[in-house]
Amino acid sequence: MSAREVVSAVLYNARGEVLLQLRDDKPHLPFANHWTLFGGHVEAGETPDEAIARELWEELTLKLPLTRWRSYVCPVRSVDGVSRTTNHVYRGELRHDHAALTLREGQAMRYFTPREAANITLAFGQIFLLHEFFGTKLDE
Repeated sequence: MSAREVVSAVLYNARGEVLLQLRDDKPHLPFANHWTLFGGHVEAGETPDEAIARELWEELTLKLPLTRWRSYVCPVRSVDGVSRTTNHVYRGELRHDHAALTLREGQAMRYFTPREAANITLAFGQIFLLHEFFGTKLDE
């Protein structure tokens, strides 16, 4: 069985809204045109901490203190007996307006409240992370 690692960041503001990225709309891209957390693959020789710092810099030109929140085996990216993908998830508060960030990957970014997040499809089955972050079921 092959194993790989990915990283994701729950980036939130003082109002408790979460910043998400709209993935590019390209036919070869998994979950094209879907909202997702910022992040990506852990490269060879990298730790998850190094990978999330690199990904946030590549995607947003952002350096931010983060806390590792949790790790889990991603069911959408894992196939029993074939591959297993572990997602390391971090949390960090953005203390400045997201308009000051430079989006370098994806189509768009925006903050979502719990109510707004209930109306989107999040890539890679990540919606449960927002359920836990917001502390509520998003479909209620």
